[in-house]
This record gives sequence, structure tokens and C-alpha cells, in this order.
Amino acid sequence: MISLLDIGNTRTKYCKVDSSNTRSSVQFLTNNNLTKHFLNNKLCGSTKVILASVADEQLTEVVRSWCLKNNSDFHRVLSEENKNGVTSAYEDPSKLGVDRWLALVGAVKLFPNKNVLIIDSGTATTVDYISSEGKHVGGWILAGLNTLISSVLSETAKVKANKSEIPSLGFGINTSENVNNAAWAATIGTIHLAISELNRLEHVIDEVIITGGNALSISTLLTHQHKVIDDLVFAGLQAYI
Repeated sequence: MISLLDIGNTRTKYCKVDSSNTRSSVQFLTNNNLTKHFLNNKLCGSTKVILASVADEQLTEVVRSWCLKNNSDFHRVLSEENKNGVTSAYEDPSKLGVDRWLALVGAVKLFPNKNVLIIDSGTATTVDYISSEGKHVGGWILAGLNTLISSVLSETAKVKANKSEIPSLGFGINTSENVNNAAWAATIGTIHLAISELNRLEHVIDEVIITGGNALSISTLLTHQHKVIDDLVFAGLQAYI
């Protein structure tokens, strides 16, 4: 059995891959619960652990040390120039976030020979486009929904808002709706602008993929045809087995 881990800024996602190369469902935990006790309970019996992380190095070290003590191979995935027909657009490929890199690898695995626009919405919202030849054309990084809302609240003493408003693009009739709906409008507007810009450059978009913690909410607001794929990064991680 092989375990795949994706350590994000606030939470860790994990799944297992059996001998037939079939992935289990993805599970979640907060990063502060990624401990040796958790690893003993959930990763016991893993012959290999493949990990990607954008979080503090201390968490990676917890997993690395556990693997060493439990005779489990440890492999940390880092962004690179080429993998499985995918080519990074970055001058220094190592600077591309590993979560974005794995999303690209996963997109090509799931949609070979397709032009794919990927939106990953979590702590940050990232937009990336990869051509049918596997070439990463580039992308954008926008503050995530919670960050957009929090930045307004932290910088404006008299502006108060409830962060649990229902996702909407409507014009708000109170301050809380104004702040929340504007964050959604900025996010959805970014996606629509990305599609418009690619069309202007005469790129044919075959697939629009939405992933990340806010994917389902974005899906309810985005009018362009798209697919929600929760485990896109794990499709990329699986390429490293």
C-alpha cells in the first residue's frame, strides 16, 4: 500500500493507493493534527509515502521521520521542468507551487491532448492554462475567498461582515453582503476574464476544471461549462508512484 499526502496551508489531505493502483477516497485533517499518533493510526502498513507540501517544513519532517522509523520509503514531490509530458512555463520551475504543478500533471493525466484551464481555489485562488501539447502557458495567483474578505475587515475598522454569507454575485443590501459578494465577484470575474483572454489569444479551451476547498461554491456561480474535480492534485501525485 502507498499513501499520498498533500499538506496545504491549513489542512492536510491524504489517500491510499492499493496494489491495483486504485486510489481510496480523499480524507482531511487540520495541519495541527498531523502528528506521529495520526501517522501510526492512518498510515500504518504503508510501504511508501509520497508527499507534497506548501506548509511549514516541520510537518514534512514529521512525516519523513515517521517513514524512517517505520521502514517506509519517503518521497517528497517538488516542482520540476518536465514530468509525464508536462512542461513548466516558469524560468525556474522549482518556483512554481507544487500544488499547481501537481494540478497540471493531474489535468494532463485525466484529459490527455486537451487544452485545460485549471482553477484551484483554497487559501489562494490560482488560475493555470495548459495546452494540448502539455505546455504550461502560465497563470495567475489571486487571494483566496477568505483572504479577500479578511483583508477588507482587517484594514477597515468600521467595516463588519459575517464570513458565512451564502455565495452570491448579487449587489448586497448590507455591509456583510457587500464584502462577501465582492469577494465572490472578484473570483468569478477573474475566471471569466481568464477565459476571455485565452479566447482573445485564440486558444481553444477544451476543459475548465475547478478544484480546491471552494470548488463547489464556485461551481454554483460560474456560468461557463466546467467540471469539479476534488482529487486533481492526487491524480498528479499518483504519477510519482
